[in-house]
Amino acid sequence: MAEIKKSQEPILNPVLVKAMDAMKEERNPRTESAFVNALKAGRFLVPADINTIQAAQANPDGTVQLKDQPQIKFVLFSSATGERYFPLFTDNSEIAKWPDREKHQLAAITYGDLCGFFRREMDKGESGTNMTGIVINPYTQNIMVPAESMFKIQNTEALAPGTKIQIGDLKEKPEELVNALEDFMKNEEDIEKAYLRVMKREDKENPNFLLVLDISVEKLGDAGVKALFDRVAEVAKPHLRGVELAIVPASNNFGVAALKNAVPFYEK
Repeated sequence: MAEIKKSQEPILNPVLVKAMDAMKEERNPRTESAFVNALKAGRFLVPADINTIQAAQANPDGTVQLKDQPQIKFVLFSSATGERYFPLFTDNSEIAKWPDREKHQLAAITYGDLCGFFRREMDKGESGTNMTGIVINPYTQNIMVPAESMFKIQNTEALAPGTKIQIGDLKEKPEELVNALEDFMKNEEDIEKAYLRVMKREDKENPNFLLVLDISVEKLGDAGVKALFDRVAEVAKPHLRGVELAIVPASNNFGVAALKNAVPFYEK
C-alpha cells in the first residue's frame, strides 16, 4: 500500500516549481531533465476525502479487536473531453487556488508511492479508476503527465547533456541492501552479475547508489528489462535509507563506463 498520510508538515517543492517554469519557458533536454529529477524527488499535497472506519483485526490469542482504520478516496479532476487526472499540488498556496479546496481534506504522497497507486489501479482493469495521468499545479503551470510517462520517469535517471558525473567505489558496504539484493538475485535467472557503485552528479547535492546489472537486454526486450528493474527497485526500496538508487544495464555505454575497475558483489 502506498505511504499515504494526512499532511502534517509543510510541503514545499521550490526546485520543481522552478523547473516547471523553466520548461514552460523553453523546452529542451536540460529543462526536461531538471523537471524529471525534481518530480521524482517530490512530495505533494493531494485533495482527498478521509474517513475512519472500524476494521476487525485478529490477535495472536485468537480474539478479534476492532481498530480505527483511515479510508482515503482521492479527488480526481476531469478534462473537457472526459479524461481523468490525479491532481498534484506543490504547496498550500497552489491548492488554495482550487475553488473546492474547503470541501475536502488533504493528504500527502511521494511520487514513487503515487506510481505504485497508479499501477494497482490500472491492474484492476475495468474496475479501476481509469486515470489518464497526473496534472501538476492545474491553476498555474498546469503540466500533465500521462500514466505511461509516469512509469518511465520513475525508472529513468534523467541526465542533461554535458552533466558531469563521478563514479567510484563505496566507502562503506551497505550490508542490509546488498544482502537483500543477493537473496533476490539468486532466484532471477536473467541476472549474471551485479555491481554496486556510488555516483555523484553535478546537478544533485547528494550522491546516490548506482546498480549495474549484467543482463541480456536483447533477450529480455524493453518490457522485460523494465519489469526486472521494477522488481529490483521494490526489493531495494526498504533498505536504501533515503539514498536514491539508479539501475542500468552493463551493456549500454553508461554501464560500460561505470564498470571500470569494478568488482561484482553478486555473481551467478
